[in-house]
Amino acid sequence: MQKISPDESYFQGAISFEKGEGYIRPWRLNYEELPLFEPFDQVPDKAGRSAGVRLRFTTNSPFIELEAKLQTVAFPLVDLVCENKILASHGPVGDSEVYRFSDLGNELRTYEIWLPTFAYSYIKTLGVADGATLEPAQDERVHWLTYGSSISQCRASHTPARAWPATAARALDLNLTCLGYGGNCHLEPMVGRMIRDRGADIITLKLGINVYGGASLGRRTFRHNAIGLVKLIREKNPDAPIGLITPIYGCERETKANALGMTLENYREELRAAHEALTSLCDAKLFIFEGRDLLWEEDANLLPDNLHPNGEGYELIGRRAAERILPTLLKAR
Repeated sequence: MQKISPDESYFQGAISFEKGEGYIRPWRLNYEELPLFEPFDQVPDKAGRSAGVRLRFTTNSPFIELEAKLQTVAFPLVDLVCENKILASHGPVGDSEVYRFSDLGNELRTYEIWLPTFAYSYIKTLGVADGATLEPAQDERVHWLTYGSSISQCRASHTPARAWPATAARALDLNLTCLGYGGNCHLEPMVGRMIRDRGADIITLKLGINVYGGASLGRRTFRHNAIGLVKLIREKNPDAPIGLITPIYGCERETKANALGMTLENYREELRAAHEALTSLCDAKLFIFEGRDLLWEEDANLLPDNLHPNGEGYELIGRRAAERILPTLLKAR
């Protein structure tokens, strides 16, 4: 068997990388600017977990082995994907750090290994059969970047490639960057700056639920911060279609006011007002989409804690996003 230590060219969905003794670790923020995102237990902790991150490569090997230390609170499953179809979902072999996929045939194909949504992922080696080819895969697909909360990080998805952004990306053959930060989608300027500099062909911003839960922005500030986030992104992405997405159904949060006197519907109203203000000044490629088109009261049985979808719920959101939201943005390119 031949092994390589993959470099940045093998990864998709990461913003930057940490390199250590015998490993490379993907981050979903600018690792070299980590102190600017502190305290660590907020955005850095969630951005250090590998939601939406995968290795993408071509090989004709009949088997693939990934050696990786995947630190997570749950049993770490990784998905092997080819042509947007999940071929297998495996945990490590025994007590090892090896994830093995066999019986793949000898045809040269492009594969993706999707890493767990809630793991700190330290990637060590990628192994294939002796004599087989192994190269990072070029990708000319449409690049979609999405920003959101734990509902976009999808900790409870059945497997990594079945999170809702992954499900939607596979359905429409998109190159995904997922900036879902559990508990930490608060429209921070440093995150907006990062999205601006990263850029994408299409962008979605799913805003409101963390702001409601943390009472971090109220009627005086939420609309203006949403406007500021869009304007910041627009500085380097003037023609990219951007979709604002209001929160999905929030159970008691629909009518229960938070510490700032805001209900979840109040945040939707403010996001709609932000959209109206921006489009009134000729931002023709800014769109507003409603959370009710993704998951609403009739789907509340898919919210076991009255907030986060279960695995079935995440896949439903992904299918609906692929049907009801992303085609509008793709058409507007």
